[in-house]
Amino acid sequence: MRTKEEMEEKIEKLNDITAALRAEEDNLSNEQKVILAGSELQSIMLTSLLINNEEQTLDLLEKFERRADELEAKYVEASEANNAELKARVHGMIWTNDIRLDTIKWVLEVDPEVF
Repeated sequence: MRTKEEMEEKIEKLNDITAALRAEEDNLSNEQKVILAGSELQSIMLTSLLINNEEQTLDLLEKFERRADELEAKYVEASEANNAELKARVHGMIWTNDIRLDTIKWVLEVDPEVF
């Protein structure tokens, strides 16, 4: 598991990215807005993980893995029903969940292929 110092360093880098993008918020491209939102979410996630021990973090990993399976099933259902609005909403939830999972895996130093 990553050290508190490593996580704090990563949070600082993410906060720097966020601050730079926020300074130019009126002129951001859609891609930059996605980077901004992702950086903010990852920073929040890392901040909350700072107080967790490894067991708690593994429990969160399992929770978000289950959530990924649920969201994937919802996305398939929405696709089969040709429900574009639900697909778009679920896609956003999948994206958010993926950021959480990637952040937790980084903290745990887990090989993404294991899960």
